[in-house]
Amino acid sequence: MKKTIIYCAVALLFVGYVSLACSNNEETESDQGSIEKITDKAAKEVVNRIRTPINKARAVKDQEEKRLNEMDESVKE
Repeated sequence: MKKTIIYCAVALLFVGYVSLACSNNEETESDQGSIEKITDKAAKEVVNRIRTPINKARAVKDQEEKRLNEMDESVKE
């Protein structure tokens, strides 16, 4: 009889713990403060400023490689 009560108590504690662990934490994501919003916006601007020249350099590199390949093909003919 005592073992049954102990097993039931452990099962209830386990079920309670699992139900708390599975709860949604939507409040933390949706309640961004104004500082976090400004920080996120500034971070996106910085990333865009860094990536823009890199992307332009990659585009120029690709154009140059294409031009060199076309020249090589014309020389082979």
